[in-house]
Amino acid sequence: MNNYTAERTNANVLTLRFPEFTAGFEQWFLLSSDRHHDSIYCDRKNEKKHLDEALTKEAIIFDAGDAYDLMQGKHDPRKNYDELRPEYKQGKYYDVVIDDCINFYEPYAKNWVLFGMGNHETAVIRNADTDPTTRTVLELKRRGNDNCFVGGYGGWVRLLFSSGKGGRCSIDYYYHHSGLAGNAPVSKGLIGANRQAVVIPDAQVIHNGHNHEDYYMAQVRERLTVTGNVTHDYTHFVRTPGYKQAWRDSSYGFDKETGNPKPIGAAWMRVTYDRDGHTAFPHILITMDLV
Repeated sequence: MNNYTAERTNANVLTLRFPEFTAGFEQWFLLSSDRHHDSIYCDRKNEKKHLDEALTKEAIIFDAGDAYDLMQGKHDPRKNYDELRPEYKQGKYYDVVIDDCINFYEPYAKNWVLFGMGNHETAVIRNADTDPTTRTVLELKRRGNDNCFVGGYGGWVRLLFSSGKGGRCSIDYYYHHSGLAGNAPVSKGLIGANRQAVVIPDAQVIHNGHNHEDYYMAQVRERLTVTGNVTHDYTHFVRTPGYKQAWRDSSYGFDKETGNPKPIGAAWMRVTYDRDGHTAFPHILITMDLV
């Protein structure tokens, strides 16, 4: 993993600084969401496969929420005892689940920078008076990564690169758990992505999750520079599906009655160094990794 520093520069903005953006630079990022790790329907085998690959690639992990499922609490109207993992059938349900997930994610703590929140985490905050995301991050920081941060339901990460000769460039990554889309089986949320292009014009990468669908799309934009030159750039839109596949493994219930088969997986973002004349700039490659 390249040397970098991370700091919270705003209540909802993280800044990562890479001081050695020169020829040969390469940094991988694992973009994920909707792990639902404690769900009986979580595909833990492939979740672990991608996390292990993140270690091999020395990738930085950005997660956009719903790492937890947490629907089996005493007062949760969604609870279904048949969907409770055997190891969680004991008192202190929330504590047991959170401790188990922390132990699972501990080997990856040094790579995990952003732990965003989804609707499952915010529901627990509202209804159970505990914050699973913050508890997880505080413990992962204690176990090995001072650069692990609690994210929101949406927010920004600024990637700032220095070329070593005074040159600077950046990537503005925006994440939002649900984006501007519901469970759209035909468009998979791409209509919402087009809306985001209007209301979030400064992001080079926009990452959504929530509806367990997948897409990658690059939108070309024409820009006018401060010197009056016409140029173009891209916004990279990515939606990650996560690791919960209840449709396949159940004969009834919400997913079976209202949904369709969902993909499983995450996305990889690879940032490399490029040069146009004397100007250094980052090259972004995003690929979906479905299993």
